[in-house]
Amino acid sequence: MKTNHFIVLAMVAVLSVPSIAKKSKTVEYKDNVLTDLRYNYQLDVPKNWKVKKFKEKSDEPEVLRTLLIQKNYQINHEARDLDADFTIPEIQIYTRVDTIDSKAFMEKIKSDVSNHSSEDNIINQLNLILTGEFLGQQTVEINDLQIEQAYFKRQWKRVMEGDPDDPKYRQYGGRIVRNVHDVHEVYVFKHNGCLFVIQVFVENEFHAMLKEEIATIISSIRFIDSETSTENTEN
Repeated sequence: MKTNHFIVLAMVAVLSVPSIAKKSKTVEYKDNVLTDLRYNYQLDVPKNWKVKKFKEKSDEPEVLRTLLIQKNYQINHEARDLDADFTIPEIQIYTRVDTIDSKAFMEKIKSDVSNHSSEDNIINQLNLILTGEFLGQQTVEINDLQIEQAYFKRQWKRVMEGDPDDPKYRQYGGRIVRNVHDVHEVYVFKHNGCLFVIQVFVENEFHAMLKEEIATIISSIRFIDSETSTENTEN
């Protein structure tokens, strides 16, 4: 009887332990192709961009799917010489199941940025709420997707400490403050009941030289069927 009692207690203990959901990567990256196996899309990513992956539980998808961070980025010459802050170009991809359409969500982004307040978990991560400013918007078609594209700028101050005895910085007393802004490109579209938000940001000084490369990356987005996705997972 003692043995049976022990077995029953052991079984109860095992059953009472919560199951631990297995975590998987939000995206895969191979041969310059990024694949999101949950939402079945792919993106071509050049070698000079680093792909950052996240882990998620099967029943708790991450809204931020991946970050693409440029490797050979340019740095403002003053920021480089005086070891000051600068912006590394980045592409962020957000996805979630949502009933809102792309135009309405873009209007929500613009409204929340204008009001400097948002309760949306994607909009709050765009880093536009405090000092963002809407610049313009257009509708574009990429691979049969109707996409809302908008431009914003985020203003910030670059504070630098120079040698007050250096003739270049003497007039500033050694302390230099520059008004700087980053350009944010935001793309919003829907596919199979899911909302997709892609944000690109880069310092204004270097935006023009990166526009073509950014456009090439964004225009490569495409959706794959579930069978192809399953094959990629098994391989």
